[in-house]
This record gives sequence, structure tokens and C-alpha cells, in this order.
Amino acid sequence: MASEAAASQPASEPERAVTPPASALHADVDALLSRMSLEEKVGQLMMVGFAGTRIDDEVQTLVRGMRVGGVCMFKRNIESAEQIAHLNAEVRALSAGGVPPFIALDQEGGNVVRIHDRNVVLPGNMALGATHSPQLAYEAGRAQAEDLRLLGFNMNLAPVLDVNVNPKNPVIGIRSFGDRPEVVAEFGAEFVRGQQDANLVTVAKHFPGHGNTDADSHRALPVMRESREEVMAQLLPFERAIDEGLDGLMTAHVAIPRLTGDETPATLSKALLSGLLRKQLGFDGLVVTDELEMEAIADHYGVGRAAVMSIVAGADMVLIPWRPEKKVEVYQALLTAARSGELPAERLDDAVRRILLTKARRGVFDPLPPIDERLARLGQADRLEVPKEIARRSVTLLRTDPRYFPISADRKIGVLTAEAALGRAIAARDPDAEVVVVPAYPGSRARAELRRAARALALRSDVVVVGLINSRQVDLVMMAAATGKPVIVVSMGLPYLVEQVDDARAVLAVYSYQESSAEAAAAALLGEQPTPGRLPVTLDETLTFGFGMDPDGRRLGEKTASTLSAAGAVQ
Repeated sequence: MASEAAASQPASEPERAVTPPASALHADVDALLSRMSLEEKVGQLMMVGFAGTRIDDEVQTLVRGMRVGGVCMFKRNIESAEQIAHLNAEVRALSAGGVPPFIALDQEGGNVVRIHDRNVVLPGNMALGATHSPQLAYEAGRAQAEDLRLLGFNMNLAPVLDVNVNPKNPVIGIRSFGDRPEVVAEFGAEFVRGQQDANLVTVAKHFPGHGNTDADSHRALPVMRESREEVMAQLLPFERAIDEGLDGLMTAHVAIPRLTGDETPATLSKALLSGLLRKQLGFDGLVVTDELEMEAIADHYGVGRAAVMSIVAGADMVLIPWRPEKKVEVYQALLTAARSGELPAERLDDAVRRILLTKARRGVFDPLPPIDERLARLGQADRLEVPKEIARRSVTLLRTDPRYFPISADRKIGVLTAEAALGRAIAARDPDAEVVVVPAYPGSRARAELRRAARALALRSDVVVVGLINSRQVDLVMMAAATGKPVIVVSMGLPYLVEQVDDARAVLAVYSYQESSAEAAAAALLGEQPTPGRLPVTLDETLTFGFGMDPDGRRLGEKTASTLSAAGAVQ
């Protein structure tokens, strides 16, 4: 099928490949499926990771030996754009004559970025939500996908479609577009459309939603105790993306007893995958599990057993990114289950057919242009402008004192920040600014020293800017303010933390600590740009969804979720 799929496509533009008619595509896939051995089919069910930045014996065993269906790259695999482009090409070459693997990564933007070099790096979903511009979500998805394709990736495990209902959620937070299902649905659908218009396989996550939990499934099984109606409301983003023609969904390791009657994780639940997702929501795309090595699964079921359970339940691929022995365990468990009939032949073929169809539809079988040609087109100016525009339009002023914000040119600025990019951005504009970069997660002894440093810096300054990433920096705000000097807080992480900084004279939220957001924050602090962003979440009775202010302290005007489509962008 590879030669047939490639025959009609120009080798220089695989990302604009035109897929054959659906009937021809299905016929080609069925023909290929009929020729595959049981071992080859089982290999296709696996999405694996590996250590290192080069091809080694482990990688060859996985791709050439087990013939895995996908390879997922993490930061540990990536040194530079050139290196990862070559590594991706080498992984693909190992499958020559067979079925090429998905080559995937988690490139969400914000605090989940695997590669920064020469490509689009987005501020993140909550920053996008603060722009109140779904059109920017489309542009973000498309720009990012075009660069990822040039690097040799053909799948992105993003966007996050979880609704951040719980402010104390330890795993979603700024990875979400907001706390309203209809807003997340609109931004998510546009982001999906953008990525898929660039022909990148898009796997959204984490079905059926991880946004109202207070446990991390890396360490424990979160259980959602909400009513059925509340749970179903959080499905809206997934439903909208499905309507948009979403390629794939990643499952969440969460238990939802009001839907299933027990505490079986969604990843292993036939009621949720075959019932709710396939039959009720009508999704016929790819279903990929989250990492099976997470403690929520591994400690309760074992990785091999969980892999079998998830495929039987309705998943198509299982993700095993870390330990080499677990990949062998999963392969053997799936093979044994297929031979014994525990994994029925019909269910196995259904999963593999869906994998092959996705690969054929998105041009995974097609040849890629030469690496040098692709790298020359990486990070073009129009694409790189997209994250900057998102950052500028996401800057949200939540509190202000016109005496101190924007900062006047004659004031001595002290900067305390856990993100060095903010210090660099301010110093580039004001070389006399004194910048102290603090650890993001200091120990108890270091925290005492940092409090003394905060006080000393404040005494040497006319105004103090504190870059807030997490709660560890809150006491720096208090120590600096205790000197009587005005403090301005830049919230670069969860905006919920601003409730803890009553001492600040002005508070900006940018929802991200990526370079583009640090630049936008510095520009706003020094009066170079306005503050057009609006809250994508509700913080308290005053700071509600849609809240924002201009530098003069005038409220921008709340935009409700129902007006987003009509408004499109901040006016």
C-alpha cells in the first residue's frame, strides 16, 4: 500500500498530501491487513518510548523486531532540531518495507514542550483562552503542526481538552483552555482543525476528562464523584472535536463510578470506551491510552495485564514509554491474549485497521522531502509570530495602581523571578534593573535565605517585580512589600495564586513562562503594550470569567462564553 499511496503524491510536499477516496483507502488497508501476521498486528498496538538520542539495539528491537505501531519522543530524545529530524528519519527507515510508525510527541505549549529549537513554541492553552480568540487557536494549531511535520513528526498528543473545573487540579491547570466546557470546546475544536489542516495526526486528551480531580494519576487513581450530569457536561469539548473529525483521543486514568458503577479506570473500561465513546458519541477514530506505567494503572493491574484489558475494552494503542522490560511484558501479554482468544481476532483487526487507516489518511506511508530541505523551511517568520501574538493578547491586568503601573522610566526596578526569561526581558528594556533569579522549588533552608534576599532587593529598588510560578514565591511578595516598596506581581503559572498576593499593588497574569509570554509581560510592565487579556477562569466573586482591565484601571467588559463565536477576537 505504501507505494500506491505515494505514487500520486509529490515527494516535496507530504504535509499537503491528498488522500485517496475513502473506498480506495479502505480497500488498500484491508488488503494490507490481510497480509499481516499475528505478530505484526500485535506490534501495531504498541506506542513506545526509549532512552537516548540515537538509534541503538533497543530501538531496533522495537521498530524492526516487534514492528511497533508508534514511537513517542520525549525531551530525553531531543538535543536540537537537526538531531531530532535525523533521529525521526532513522526510526522511520527501520520499518522500510513494512508499516511506518507514528512518530509522536507531547507538544502542547506552555509547561509541556518537548522541543524549543527553531520551531513554534506556544504559550499554552490557558494563555490562548485568555485571548478570547478561537481564531488564534486555529492559527496556533496549524503553525505548530507545520513545524512538527518539517521535523519528521506525524502525530501530536495534543491538545488537552480537559475542563479545569477544580483549581487544585495537580495535572491540568494551565494546560486547559479554561473552566467552562463551552469555551474549552470552541478553542479545542479550532486547535484540532488547525493541526489537522496541516495533516498532522491529532490525538486530543484526556478522555473522558481529568479536569475535576485533585489527584495525579502518575501516583494514584483519581476518582471523580460528580453526578452523571456534571460528568457529561465536561464531555462537550470531546464531542465538539469529534464533530470536527478528530483523528484520535487519549484516555485518562480516572475512575468515574457514576458512569460505570465501579472504580475501573476509564483506560480499562469497556463501558466508557466501547459504550460511551464508540456507541453513544459515535467516535470511530483512534483511541490511545495514556502511559500504562503510571502508578494508577501499574500498581493495581500490572502493565501487561492492563494492556490486554484496555485493547479488549476498546482502545487501539497502548503507550509504554519508559522501562524496556515493560515493553516486552506488554508485547508478550498481547500476543498471548490474541492466541488464546481473550483478545478476540475481530477486536484485534478492528484496532489495527483503525491504526492503518489513520496512517494512510494522514500520509504516514508517503515519502518525506530531504531533511535539509525541511529544516530550511522550519520556523518561518509568519509561524513564529503566532506565539508572540497569543502572548501579547493574553496579558491580563487583574489589579492596578496607576501610580506604579505601568512602571515609569525613572524608577529603579528590582526583579525577583523563578523564570529567568522575565528578568532577561525586563533587563533588555532597562539595563539598570537588578534581577535575582530564584529557584522554582526551593527547600526550607533556601526559602529563608530568599526571604532575606527579597527584602534586601526591595530596599535597593523603587518598585519590585515578582515573577510568580507557584506558591513558593508568594512569601517573596510579602517580604518585599513589608519594606513599604510597591510590588507588582506577574503570574506566569496558575492565575488562582493571585488570591494569595494581597500585598501587590498591581497584578498581571500571562499564564505561561515561555519566552513569548515573558516578553509580553515585560512590554506591558513598561507601558509598551496594552493589557487586552481576559480571565479564562473564575478566581473569586470579583475576578470572574472574562475579567480584565486596561492600565488606567477601567474594566474591559466581560465577554460571556455565548458571545465568543461572534466576537472571535478581543476588540
